[in-house]
Amino acid sequence: MNDIDTASKVAYSVVSGDMYDWSDMAGVRALPRGPVLTRFAVATATGASHLLVVGPHDLDLLDAVVDRAATTTVVLRTHSDAELVSERYAHRAVDVVCGDLRAWAPDRPADAVLALDGFGRVASIDAGPADWHAIAEHLAGHTSGDSRLALVVPNPGSPLAQLRAVNPEASNDNADWSFPVHDRANPRSLADASARFGGRGYTLWPDVGSPTLAAAPEACSVALAVAHGRPADTPTLREVQPALGQALDTVGAAGAAGGWLVTRGIDPISSVVGVDRTGDETSWTAAERSWLIEAMHDSARRDASGLRHHVRRLRDAVADAPERWCGLQVDEIGLDAGHVVPVHESTVKLGESADEILLGLLDELAAYLCVAGWRHPWPAGRGRDELTVLLAATIDVAVTPADVYQVRRRRESALSSTGMTPVVAGRHAPQEADPSELRKLTDENEALRGQVTWFKQQMRQRQTMTHEVRTAARRDVAALNDRIKELEDQLSARQAPTVNRVAKRASSVPGRARSGFGRVPGARRAARLLRRVLRALRRVAKR
Repeated sequence: MNDIDTASKVAYSVVSGDMYDWSDMAGVRALPRGPVLTRFAVATATGASHLLVVGPHDLDLLDAVVDRAATTTVVLRTHSDAELVSERYAHRAVDVVCGDLRAWAPDRPADAVLALDGFGRVASIDAGPADWHAIAEHLAGHTSGDSRLALVVPNPGSPLAQLRAVNPEASNDNADWSFPVHDRANPRSLADASARFGGRGYTLWPDVGSPTLAAAPEACSVALAVAHGRPADTPTLREVQPALGQALDTVGAAGAAGGWLVTRGIDPISSVVGVDRTGDETSWTAAERSWLIEAMHDSARRDASGLRHHVRRLRDAVADAPERWCGLQVDEIGLDAGHVVPVHESTVKLGESADEILLGLLDELAAYLCVAGWRHPWPAGRGRDELTVLLAATIDVAVTPADVYQVRRRRESALSSTGMTPVVAGRHAPQEADPSELRKLTDENEALRGQVTWFKQQMRQRQTMTHEVRTAARRDVAALNDRIKELEDQLSARQAPTVNRVAKRASSVPGRARSGFGRVPGARRAARLLRRVLRALRRVAKR
């Protein structure tokens, strides 16, 4: 097949750089889709005289925008995609162009541009790698200065994107013919991307292909970022998961996001646009921080007091207004001005009483800690059930693993009845405590036991020495008392004429006693007794 045969059989235009035997719309990389991107696309296309769609987009998204503008032009680089789109919109005001975007020149400028797939799949793979800035300049040349724009820009330094998956660069045997995003001309920040087009920027979470959240810079909080960037949905090594929390602290939610959305010429949409777990659009509240991230950080630091403080704050918030928390899950909790606040309004009933709601949230926190592999202050607690029991015990709530299981089953049943899924999907089995941590604690325990044994031996030796000294002192005092008693008996047996001689002889006894037993416990008491005896003898002698 050649270009002439292709043009004669299909109703689309062909320019240089067209590709055969390949489809971007059927590739492994997801196409732009979802309620969030659709809302921005509709706002961009509505009322436009000429809408330009750059690159492949999901057909449902195209269905939502092609009739919003007077005419629509879709530029695709592969014949299979161009044929599919041209047949789908054969009876509507849609023009399809097949080929490299850099080789296409429109008949008239476009006053609205949709490039929700970015510039990764608009250039031919047969040409040299496309420079992001060069494609942006080429696109700007075919639009007016006040034209509307909705462009997705991938974040080349996104830690979240690196944690999720690393696709190999384009090659002959690659499953996705696209250029890598690590292009030096690619915008390096949300502010840079917005400034290049003079538009307003939004951060997309958790990924750029099908985001469930778009937040403006002033509302791009960690709480909303985590709300749909769940660790359980990230197929990475659990040892790497704490790096995401560190990245959020270091570069912020916008810097850690997988990409950004730049808009221009449309009415500003609310600062936060999101969808719930059923796929419907919902309202969100911008919070300063995420309760979940703060609690997990305290857990990773083994800060038991900090984790207890967060659990108590959540308990107080749930107890004050249970109706606000009965439909929320643990990743939908924010910290705003020091208060625990829900960031999502839900009509789903996941619990009745405040105790049941709180226990369900603590169970989900335990699931995060177990699945993501984060440390916690009680490494000996094995599994999600026991960890939930320990978390409840920090606020003096006594529950059993059976109670936890019953609450979890009721919550999951309520979620499944509304088409929603738990924050930690069932495909991930809860992990037990880290064996390395258990071994470390065992070694520390054995070392402490050895120290305690040594101290006990030292105390026992000191007690033995003290006992020997006391025994010797008691023996010496007893001997002295016997000697005194002997002297008293001798004095009483003698006559008065011999009293003086006896008194003189006895007067030297205290001195000898002091010299021989001065340091013996009880010697002074014996000396005082001898003095009294001496005085008595003298009184007898005077008579």
